Amino acid sequence: MTGFPDLDRRHAIGMFGAAALAGMAGTARAAGAMPTPDATTLYDRSIVIDCLASPNTWNVPYPAPGPLTAEQLRNVRASGITAINLTVGTTELADTVKQIGFWLDQIERHPDYFRLVRRHADIALAKREGKMALIMGFQGMGMIGRDLDLIDAFARMQVKIMQLTYNDRNALGAGSSMPDSEGLSPFGREAVARLNQLGVLVDLAHSNPRTALDANAASKRPIIISHTGCRAIHASQRNQPDEVLRAVADKGGVVGIYLMPFLGRDPVSPSRALLLRHVEHALKVCGEDHVGIGSDQSTTSVDISPAYMDAVRAIARQRQASGIGAPGEADAPVAVPEVNSPRRIEMIASDLLKAGHSTALVEKVIGGNFDRMFKETWPA
Repeated sequence: MTGFPDLDRRHAIGMFGAAALAGMAGTARAAGAMPTPDATTLYDRSIVIDCLASPNTWNVPYPAPGPLTAEQLRNVRASGITAINLTVGTTELADTVKQIGFWLDQIERHPDYFRLVRRHADIALAKREGKMALIMGFQGMGMIGRDLDLIDAFARMQVKIMQLTYNDRNALGAGSSMPDSEGLSPFGREAVARLNQLGVLVDLAHSNPRTALDANAASKRPIIISHTGCRAIHASQRNQPDEVLRAVADKGGVVGIYLMPFLGRDPVSPSRALLLRHVEHALKVCGEDHVGIGSDQSTTSVDISPAYMDAVRAIARQRQASGIGAPGEADAPVAVPEVNSPRRIEMIASDLLKAGHSTALVEKVIGGNFDRMFKETWPA
């Protein structure tokens, strides 16, 4: 989603910095649901990975965009997140190159806060240094057209994760808004093979189930779904059915659960309890070695105000008009209000511990499983 009528979400999320958003959500504190001491201890010692996030304003560019602010940088540090998958791509080739340049500049300007991931070892280094490791990734590969050599070029630019499609259709395959009769194209199969060859992680978020199953079968390496939900819990086109979740896990991949309105309504926005239901269902279907978190959120909390909701509705209308919208985008904040916090993954860890899960399982879900995937895919 974006804040301007001539920009789709993919154009907005990486290029635009933003003024600082509101601090930690009062709803979480008011509910008396802050993490337990055991969860905080586990969280602080673990490799914590959010497989779709940004230090910038995210989804809705509200308030006005701009460079990373002091508050946003404080929230990067306060979040305790070791590494994020950061979207740098758009549908346009030139804009994608500009976004990569923008983020390389931000890393250079703020070396005490960020480390660029060039190899897997950079994640552990970032943890030791108290920095956030930034993994550059794409949400859709429409910018390459039909030129496979651009995959090589972007890999050399340190793009480590490439998501095949967005909601719409591109030369590789069908996104989540497309009919299930459409799947991975022959060119998409070539792209998956090239990604495998280069050691770039294939991401099936935003694909429709047919494309996801086709790409999972075509890949010679395990793949990920960086951010999705469970369709068995809530029947949104942005959530994947059990068949897809199970197929990805059976091949050794990892599924990330997001904190988006597509999780369902409880009664208006998804609740913390509903989020936990999605995580629990994914664990049941996939197993504890194949589930993670891809929040699809900023590390700065959203200011859920009337003005923010006006912006949400305006962006939803624009996305629907351009053919990349999804049902339910205009109805609720683009967040889970009860965990609208830089420490959201710590809250998830606390809920999993309270539900009786072992510390070993929780450590895998909050980062260990994605970290394993990265180690298996990228050079040390």
